[in-house]
Amino acid sequence: MNNLGQTIEIYLPDGEPRGLRLAGITTRIVQAMQVPRTKLDRLFARPEANRVALYFLFGPAADGIKPVVYIGQTEDLTTRLKKHNVDKDYWSAAVVVTSKSESFTQVHVRYLEWMSIDKAATAGRYSLKNGNAGGKPYIPEPLEADVFDVFDTASTLLATLGFPIFEAPAAEMRDPAEVFYCQGKHADGKGAPVDDGFVLFKGSICRRESVPSAAASTTSMVEELCAVGLLAPQNEDQLVLTEDYVCSSPSAAASIVLARSANGWAEWKDASGRSLDEVYRKPDAQSVAT
Repeated sequence: MNNLGQTIEIYLPDGEPRGLRLAGITTRIVQAMQVPRTKLDRLFARPEANRVALYFLFGPAADGIKPVVYIGQTEDLTTRLKKHNVDKDYWSAAVVVTSKSESFTQVHVRYLEWMSIDKAATAGRYSLKNGNAGGKPYIPEPLEADVFDVFDTASTLLATLGFPIFEAPAAEMRDPAEVFYCQGKHADGKGAPVDDGFVLFKGSICRRESVPSAAASTTSMVEELCAVGLLAPQNEDQLVLTEDYVCSSPSAAASIVLARSANGWAEWKDASGRSLDEVYRKPDAQSVAT
């Protein structure tokens, strides 16, 4: 995804902010349509429902850890989504990517499907219902360049609609100055603030046994992370995080690391010993006071 300024239009055909939404970059032919499962008929009534499309089915976190997604492609969108409405129960919203100029072919969307599954698996933000991406489809070199451009636009539109499925909060992408540390008995966590919470970095060491005063929600979260393999035994006292994990807040991340209730704004400190609160909130409070 590039860092240049872009103009994105979001059109509400029915005037409902939480209904059918059409998103597009003004200079591009790619369009993303988001629709709640309960309002699929609004999508089926539109001409885009008859176009070749890449689609995403999004659902809440079934295991309490990650939201789920199924990625597919089709030449008959209406029939395919009607089928999924019957045989897949985990999704609550669909995002459909089409071409405004109707220029997508089956070659385009098959390659986009493969690329999307591969990139989503690498990012690790969502639990994929597809399994692996399978073999890379053949595509002529000139067409592949076009597909890369389409994918970049689709990625931007998905994130704008609230689905950052391809954005990996990886530790190696971070400036060292933005990394924070949370340490305690049998615990040594690393992480950083991100747009949708706080990312706990792969390799963070977490205390294995919860303290008696730990909140039930903290103990439950650690158990769920262990159950899905995101936390693995390191030794009798410690667990290790097997991949980057985005927590809802700094406090949620600190609680996982320390195995107790914790104020993340105080527990997370940068390399110089300043707390997250001192780095991000105190300067704002001082500027308001003056």
